[in-house]
Amino acid sequence: MSKHLLVAAMVASFACGTAFAADKDLRQTVSIDKANPSVEEVDAALFPKKIAELKAECAQLEKAGMRCQSVIPKSSLDTIQITFARGSALLNEEAKEFLRTVGAALKLKSGVWNSLAIEGHTDATGTDAVNRRLSKSRADSAKEFLQAEFGLSNIETLGRSSDNLRDADNPTSGLNRRVEFVPNW
Repeated sequence: MSKHLLVAAMVASFACGTAFAADKDLRQTVSIDKANPSVEEVDAALFPKKIAELKAECAQLEKAGMRCQSVIPKSSLDTIQITFARGSALLNEEAKEFLRTVGAALKLKSGVWNSLAIEGHTDATGTDAVNRRLSKSRADSAKEFLQAEFGLSNIETLGRSSDNLRDADNPTSGLNRRVEFVPNW
């Protein structure tokens, strides 16, 4: 009897609006802007507790034979620690150090994530075609580093050009020339 009440309460809570997001493309982006974050801080940014809790609740519903109605957003990590010179896809030492922390966090959660998308971005200077290629090259640089240093696989790269400026008030800002990490977990 109490199991049925628990299941009924879970169903009611989901039916009453605990859905986390209405838009399937919604993303919970966490920015880390400090110089030397810990592996734990990067782990928490890539795999936020709130999303993990929603995933666990949905797993419980599915285990009970029900369908989870929540839309669970993707998580992503954005940082100013990996930025690029204008027109460049070369990683500087600061970027490499941050990528080492990202790689360690991904290794720590190797059983949790299935794949990783690295999205490259540019500022608003240049044509869209040039910026698409350059942003993809930036993502490829981060991917190659993570593969070489940590042996990580299942990483895809995407060039987002200047579609999602981090500093929209200053479209030519170096903060816009970056990569973002989107784990599929």
